[in-house]
Amino acid sequence: MTFTENWFCQQSQDRLAELAVTAPGGMMIEIGSWEGRSTVALAKAVWPRIVHAVDTWNGSPGEISQELAAERDVFAAFTENIAELTAGNVEAHRMGWREYLPTVTLPVGFAFIDAEHTYQEVHDNIHTLLPLMAPGGIICGDDQHHPPVRQALTECFDPHDVEIMATVWSWRKP
Repeated sequence: MTFTENWFCQQSQDRLAELAVTAPGGMMIEIGSWEGRSTVALAKAVWPRIVHAVDTWNGSPGEISQELAAERDVFAAFTENIAELTAGNVEAHRMGWREYLPTVTLPVGFAFIDAEHTYQEVHDNIHTLLPLMAPGGIICGDDQHHPPVRQALTECFDPHDVEIMATVWSWRKP
């Protein structure tokens, strides 16, 4: 098991799992998986449902993750962690979300966004997911404390409809 960076604390993992188990039927998608810490929390919480983990595993342009990904094989660490810590209910999609989401043809019951933390990426990700969401579906993400993430949330959702616990924000489709 390899979790080099501690970017997703236990309290946030617990919140993610709590949200996931309340999601309605439909696909479960994680956008941004890195070494799989959040993926493991999701997969354990929703077994036997499949978690679709979408990531390039190249890091985010201009962020420390890009430098780290150039130094080591993050996808190999993810693969090992998933094999060791889950019951096999994770499908990895090694691509960006902009390539993956257009291939989704089923309703999405749960989507977790934790890839690039720029305003445009979070904003576009939310707007691409919205029409795919099942009734009662949950869109959530990490790092609500980052100003660009917070700005995208403020512009995409009524602030009264967004819950925040630990570093995780969430919105449920009516």
